[in-house]
Amino acid sequence: MTRWTDPENRFALVRPEGWQLDGSGSLVELTSPEGDIALWFGLSDASDPTQAVDAAWSAAGETVPAPHAVVPAPPRDGVEAATAFAYPPEGDVIRQAIVESRGGRLHVTLIRGTLAALERRGAQVNIAVTGFQPADMATVDLTGIAPDALDATDLDALGAYVQDHLARFDVPGAVVAVVQGGEVRMLQGFGVRALGTSDAVTPDTRMMIGSVGKSMTTLLMARLVEEGRLSWDQPVQSVLPGFAVADPELSETITVQNLVCACSGVPRRDMEFLFNATELDAEAVIGSLTAFEFFTGFGEAFQYSNQLVATGGWVTAAADGAEWGALDAGYARLLEERLFAPLGMTRSTIDFAEVMADADVATPHAPHGAGQRSLLPAQTEGALLPVAPAGAHWSTGADMARYLQALLAIGGGNGIVSTESLAHLTAPQVPVSATMSYGLGWFVEEWKGQRLIQHGGNTFGFTSELAFLPEASAGIVILTNAGRANDFVQAVRARFLEVLFDLPATHHAGALIARAEADRRAADWAGAQTIPPEVASAAVGRYRSSVLGEVALRREGDRLIFDIGEMAGEVRVDPARPER
Repeated sequence: MTRWTDPENRFALVRPEGWQLDGSGSLVELTSPEGDIALWFGLSDASDPTQAVDAAWSAAGETVPAPHAVVPAPPRDGVEAATAFAYPPEGDVIRQAIVESRGGRLHVTLIRGTLAALERRGAQVNIAVTGFQPADMATVDLTGIAPDALDATDLDALGAYVQDHLARFDVPGAVVAVVQGGEVRMLQGFGVRALGTSDAVTPDTRMMIGSVGKSMTTLLMARLVEEGRLSWDQPVQSVLPGFAVADPELSETITVQNLVCACSGVPRRDMEFLFNATELDAEAVIGSLTAFEFFTGFGEAFQYSNQLVATGGWVTAAADGAEWGALDAGYARLLEERLFAPLGMTRSTIDFAEVMADADVATPHAPHGAGQRSLLPAQTEGALLPVAPAGAHWSTGADMARYLQALLAIGGGNGIVSTESLAHLTAPQVPVSATMSYGLGWFVEEWKGQRLIQHGGNTFGFTSELAFLPEASAGIVILTNAGRANDFVQAVRARFLEVLFDLPATHHAGALIARAEADRRAADWAGAQTIPPEVASAAVGRYRSSVLGEVALRREGDRLIFDIGEMAGEVRVDPARPER
């Protein structure tokens, strides 16, 4: 990506690799390589965001419908306020706009693209949007600053923040662990394991950690690389001869590292394993990769593929001696012997049956049509087992504190892998935003001059976060039994960082804006209409996709229900597109 500053030095942009920039008009335009996405950036002297956006669309030569939503957005650092505009889709074309206020001046961003293009190059759009900044934007610089040791007052304040905001963010229960200077400074449970009970969450309560488990998989890969049993640049087929993707040439050249860099150009295809979870194992998922096409060049765009990361775990198991037909068991054994047992993580596992038989396990909760989270059958989480190395791990706050301690100890040369291996795992492979990249199982962010290494996890009914600052020797783990609770875990992480460096509490206002927007969308969906009876009756039947398998549509009273076996739900009219 290339940084560009306008000739009058009023603002700067980041141009993603391969995109075209045109600065000849009143707005600066960025166009994707295929021409199916256009972004416009500029300044406005208008008195309010709506006037600024209307003038900007006109300057871009675009005729747009009235927005169906105009809502406050969480402001970035250095920005006083932000407003987001969402427009009704026109066919497959999506439009959005953002207006940010700073120093009495409005900064306008316009986005237009087809749905498929935005899904394919969403990370590059994010790079450009987050890279649009006033030339004189000033933020706090903590480069080289070592934080003071957290004291009881600091930790009590963080704990109070978590406790006070569980209900506001609709989170039934959580556990938070803080590590600083090699010591666990905070390890505390909050709330309940299941709504409607008084069973408290404790540091030993099992919860799913979702994609935080990806970092465990790449850590295992690094251990075998250190032992000379695997190398990052060897072709996958040299370990798994049956591995193949849609392109025969790529099938032969894709390396072990390419599986876990999120930089290969494969778009997310989760529905394929979610629709067929009870029929899939490691070998079946690897076989499904023969249909995977790569839509962008390696390193060109961030693309998140659970199947590829899971294959990275199975490659590691094969390199450790697991045979074809026993890759799932091989990964589980490797995880236990090389990570959980050495670190004393006795309540961490990917054994779903073991977890379901445990007395101290949190119940997942997921939003439903009315927005508020409700109990979710725990068996639903079993749909993630086909890609277990990518995110079917269960752990506890106490175990994750041990894991965080081990990660922070690597910098001192006495960790579970070498300093060089951690550097390789966290070396940027592909940009995600103007300040964040993806490494190998880790997001790596430049946060106010500090290097922040982190990964979140989302399952149907759990949300998690692990983040640490290696140079500051501090980090945090947040586990919740609430699906899609990213606003909560990010707010807690931000509060931790503010407390750690004695910064003013500025993030919370933006977190509340994000939560209010989530509530608004939930209310929209709660008002979504049932499918008209005549349409529902005509739709009843069984359907089969060569990719997704079978889905059944049936009537339950006035409701139209889709059922894929692993899960079922109601079909309603999209409130944003009632004509469909």
